[in-house]
Amino acid sequence: MHQIHEPMILSVSGPDRPGILAELAGILARGQIDLVDVEQATLQNFLALSFLVDLGNRPERAQVILREFLPAAARQGLAAEVRAITLPELRILKEQDLWAVTLLGESSSALMVTTVAAATARHNVNIVTIRRLAERDLSAAELIVDVSRTPYVDAFRRDLLSACEAVGLDVGIAPEDVHRKSKRVVVMDADSTLVAGEVIDELARRAGVVDKVAAITRRAMEGELDFAAALTERVSLLAGLTRADLQAVIESMVLTPGAADTIAVLKALGFKVGVISGGFTFFTEHLRETLGLDYAFGNVLEMDGDRLTGRVVPPIIDAQGKAERVRQIARELGVPLSQVVTVGDGANDIPMLETAGLGVAFRAKEAARRAARGSIQRNDMKALLYLLGISGRDLKKLVHATPP
Repeated sequence: MHQIHEPMILSVSGPDRPGILAELAGILARGQIDLVDVEQATLQNFLALSFLVDLGNRPERAQVILREFLPAAARQGLAAEVRAITLPELRILKEQDLWAVTLLGESSSALMVTTVAAATARHNVNIVTIRRLAERDLSAAELIVDVSRTPYVDAFRRDLLSACEAVGLDVGIAPEDVHRKSKRVVVMDADSTLVAGEVIDELARRAGVVDKVAAITRRAMEGELDFAAALTERVSLLAGLTRADLQAVIESMVLTPGAADTIAVLKALGFKVGVISGGFTFFTEHLRETLGLDYAFGNVLEMDGDRLTGRVVPPIIDAQGKAERVRQIARELGVPLSQVVTVGDGANDIPMLETAGLGVAFRAKEAARRAARGSIQRNDMKALLYLLGISGRDLKKLVHATPP
């Protein structure tokens, strides 16, 4: 392994044009100066370019910088800076722990950047790069941050999510590693996530017990009731509904805005997509067929002929059951959980959100938001695609390229 003896940073900035990198890097190559690292960024044709080099205790290499590199930068109209760094400083530069923060918002771009910058400052986290994901502005952006100087990464995550939610920003945060860039599976909750509203409430409306069922649902989603017991109690109130009633609810079921496009884009990119619901297979199978899902899990309603008995066929898919189905999908596909994304809104989604490499709370209850690494507040599922690092330009192409 190459041992660094005399590190130095050479930085240039100014109007960008083709050939700058080739000329300056060529000078370093001809002078036999070791190039350890290089970073380049361009904003509206303004260039910022830095080289981390090793002079190797060779004085003649320093002369190359003075007599060739700096004059070449000046001829190109660039401002140049040369800074020697110590070996301890170099170790700090190299020992980075990088995380990716993805933002999406309708508020001002300056507010977006300010909100993240303030959170990073509070936790001694450094912003390394910022990349625009939206086509025309910073309404969607990806920031790479270095958390190596804070011992409390989880506290930073919670603070960042809370600060972003307070100003209406959707946000995702995940380690910047190979697994973040190679997500392969997306699994969603159904009610109030993939589908607008709660299917069981629509069934209850047809049974004339909507208020009773809605009250039980609300307490279960807030974590006040055991899910299995709550489901059993609610389904008992639906006894006597017919298959025709179930079909009528299916026909009135409305997808969350952007859900169909999001699934089509994910499928076009090669993702496996599934739904895991504490609701019922009668509806999850409909979603699987109409949206082309790869997986669909739900609870089975017991029927006596053409009518509901008011019972659920065991086993009941509760919160832990959802997480186990996520693990089952990962095992069947042979992928690590770090490459799985889960999306949900309620307390019974928390184990599922915590199991995946990226758990995203979608218009969620507070308990689910606290457990997630991502949060979407807007009523548009396409926000999920931005949190996966897909740019607005790519998204526009993909949406137009996929069939309705």
